[in-house]
Amino acid sequence: MPKPTPSTLFKASLALVMLAAGLAALVGYDRMGARFAALGAGDAGRIGAGLVQVLAAVALMAPGRAAYGAALALLVSLGAIFAHASVLGWDGAPPAMALAAASAVILARNRADFQR
Repeated sequence: MPKPTPSTLFKASLALVMLAAGLAALVGYDRMGARFAALGAGDAGRIGAGLVQVLAAVALMAPGRAAYGAALALLVSLGAIFAHASVLGWDGAPPAMALAAASAVILARNRADFQR
């Protein structure tokens, strides 16, 4: 078995966080449900965001698709930052900011995936 590189571990870490957040949204974890309700998005918005997060996690780990996963993760993270800035309050924004930064780094490092 090949030794994982730091880049692979970084992508896997982001994928794991996105997968956990996506599954929490999909199963209706009470905190997620309350946040989407406060935004007026309801269950449809929560489920849609959860599906995008799970898709991002899968794409991050698929060979040649990391840029697509990182782009999806970045979009979801930017949406979370906007939601916290406009409605939810800044208490939950720092994790979303960290995920946006990690997604941007992975997107920049794997931008060649878009040309395949």
